[in-house]
Amino acid sequence: MTNITTKKFCNEHGIRVIDSSKRAHKHTKANVSLFRYADDYNKFLNEPIHFETEILYTVEIAESELERIADFESEVFNNMKQSGHYRMFEVLMEQKEEEQRLRNKYPAVRKAYEQYSLMLKLAESGEL
Repeated sequence: MTNITTKKFCNEHGIRVIDSSKRAHKHTKANVSLFRYADDYNKFLNEPIHFETEILYTVEIAESELERIADFESEVFNNMKQSGHYRMFEVLMEQKEEEQRLRNKYPAVRKAYEQYSLMLKLAESGEL
């Protein structure tokens, strides 16, 4: 496991890797250029098909922690389609990135944002 974020996630949730010597098939998109015969799409070019694999981890995790992760994912991601907020998290993150880009690009926007943030902090603390 080389990804720092993944290691941190495993440490925070008490996930222990038992085995990492196996490989799993990695789903890849079909190459549509293989189906070039317009008269019969059951025929395809005789080109080698590439299969990719990735490490398959066998992990150990406490039931309560697994339930907590599943509940969180269900709350954040899985119910978006039913509640009409599909991709809400992604849209919010894109909006935050765009706002940050605008603050970095325009000094007046950055100054207004800093003043707005200060007013919010003062209001939260009850100093207004």
